[in-house]
Amino acid sequence: MSTGKRRQTTGGKILGHKLRAKIVLIGDGGVGKTALRRSWLGEGFKTEYLMTIGADFASQEMSLYHQITKTTYDIKFQIWDLAGQPRFKAVRDLYYRGAIGALCFFDITNQESYMNLVEWIQNYWNLNGHGKVPLLIVGAKSDLRDNPAFPAQVTAHYGKEYAAELTKLLKHKYGFSVHYIETSAKEGTNVDKAFRLLANEIIASVNFQERKRKNRKTSTRNIINDRYGRR
Repeated sequence: MSTGKRRQTTGGKILGHKLRAKIVLIGDGGVGKTALRRSWLGEGFKTEYLMTIGADFASQEMSLYHQITKTTYDIKFQIWDLAGQPRFKAVRDLYYRGAIGALCFFDITNQESYMNLVEWIQNYWNLNGHGKVPLLIVGAKSDLRDNPAFPAQVTAHYGKEYAAELTKLLKHKYGFSVHYIETSAKEGTNVDKAFRLLANEIIASVNFQERKRKNRKTSTRNIINDRYGRR
């Protein structure tokens, strides 16, 4: 495990072993974003649906041991839970700015919410100001899996396949993978794991981009030295 002096942090950049990360919870209305957030924050599960108006904010701190860097990071999530209804689009778009992570939800009993993921992800990448940054695909309401009252379900295969396709496109160039996970806020299934998976990929992405910046500086310095004979 890495040791050393811990310093102050800025959003989207690791200084010392601390990271402040703005993340957004996105997806169609009613897919379970708020229920998962409430469950993770220990606020309990509500059976009645309460629509989010515009956006809700919460914060939560966690520690995460990153296997690749062999470092324990202290992470403070700034969580923006964005309303999924179309009428909130103009307001919602403002909250993407500065986000470096997203939980992208669909309801496993609602095929349309799965099909709409493409648009949600594109909006997230286009409007966050950082481009292609980490996300996790979340199949919510797993407690309803195989429930005969909901016959038209999205199987886990489709979520895994989409995540794998995105990973092929992103891993080499941006340094992070996309995972698929099924969760149940009602039963507490994979709630904490979802946030930990996203945090792990945020750390991987930030470290990857920092290495790229350092390599570009080194390359530029070497070019100048070669051109002008400086050592």
